[in-house]
Amino acid sequence: MIKSLKTINFSNNLRVVFHYTLLFVAVLTFSGIVTSCTKKPTSIGGNLIPDSTLTAYYTDTTAIRTYSSTLDSVASNEKSYYIVGSMTDPVFGATNASFYTQMAQTTTHDRFGPNPKVDSLVLQLGYSAVYGDTNSVLRLHVYELNEDLDGDSTTYYSNKIPAYLPTDYADYTFTPHMSNQVVLGGTDTLTGVIRINLSKLHPDLADKLINTDTTDLDSNYLFVKYFKGFYITADLVNGEGAIVSFSPSAKSQLGMYYHNDTVDSLSFFYAYGIGMAYANHYEHNYTLANNELQQQVVNHDTLLGQQKYYVQGLSGLKTIIKFPNIKKLAREGKIGINEAKLILPGYELNTYYGAPATLTLLQIVSDTSYSTLVDANEGTNYFGGTYDSLSNSYQFRITHYIQSLVSDTTQDDRGLLLYISGGTVSPERFIFNGPEPVSDTVARTKLELLYTKFN
Repeated sequence: MIKSLKTINFSNNLRVVFHYTLLFVAVLTFSGIVTSCTKKPTSIGGNLIPDSTLTAYYTDTTAIRTYSSTLDSVASNEKSYYIVGSMTDPVFGATNASFYTQMAQTTTHDRFGPNPKVDSLVLQLGYSAVYGDTNSVLRLHVYELNEDLDGDSTTYYSNKIPAYLPTDYADYTFTPHMSNQVVLGGTDTLTGVIRINLSKLHPDLADKLINTDTTDLDSNYLFVKYFKGFYITADLVNGEGAIVSFSPSAKSQLGMYYHNDTVDSLSFFYAYGIGMAYANHYEHNYTLANNELQQQVVNHDTLLGQQKYYVQGLSGLKTIIKFPNIKKLAREGKIGINEAKLILPGYELNTYYGAPATLTLLQIVSDTSYSTLVDANEGTNYFGGTYDSLSNSYQFRITHYIQSLVSDTTQDDRGLLLYISGGTVSPERFIFNGPEPVSDTVARTKLELLYTKFN
């Protein structure tokens, strides 16, 4: 039984609106006085509901169970960004990201002229965002794919690494400063990109592209069979490191600069992104995490989730939230849930590289399937999930969900799933205070519940 901490008395001119959610539920627009739990509540509504009285109760001590675990691999193909880099988080351990992509000709039916020779083959990547230490040195490697990609009929998951050939065409180091400028042609500058010469270490790929058969030049369908694309990855860092998001925009391209027997300076460009298959690959090493997270996530000590729990993007960590005793509320009689707010406070006073803007909360249907909460259909302003910087917390309004558990105590309830919105391309993470934090002076995860009994 949930203990009533406060009893709310209502004036006789109260306007009451009733609706049904399996059981008879009252949604009250009221003016009232909050009194102590020892004061006898006033019985109202006799003239509205024959032989019935309404008593409203408030509690924030509902039992909650929280714990974190690893997310399953997620579909990572054709998302908003290419993700690459490596970083070590003092709490979450090591994360490594890489991506693979097809390349297509920007125009077909081109010919490179008599006896063409490549001067340079340059891969250009346009920045979108950097997460981590922008002064870290990252070391990239670029390999030619040895596996056909098919974005139309194949879902590529974040745990997949496609087959690729062993030659590294890059071995390129850089610091991920989005404001860096690259000088082109001795005079022009380009901001917000990195440019990697893929013909400097080995000429094989450049020779392959300049010697493409004319049949393959006339069709991008045939061209991507001839040249399957790139796999781009980063070395693990020794220090903090960074994860970089690159955009499949006009700034991201492959440029082949060449000459032939009749013209000294020519160029041809290949694009990647829209219309082509590409995907991200993520790896997390939680054996390098701090002891508390490692014990909870790696060794499955879920009781530690009562003190702290975690979410992390890039197919990292999720949290399970359950209300093990909520159905017992039905023993008190017919119950109408007026409002149920789930409060999720942050543990860190200064969030590591900023808090995620929004979180997602779903109902768990089975081990592999989830459904949207009815409350979410009311819109973000009602449902919540956005970060509140003043309180360093998130909150969700889950009134309909809690009502369903109280109304039908026979239903199978597996709890709720919490994770970062847009986490397939976001490396952000967050630490929460659990329902039973180590210190009783800090904010805790709680369910604020206002409900009405029908006697």
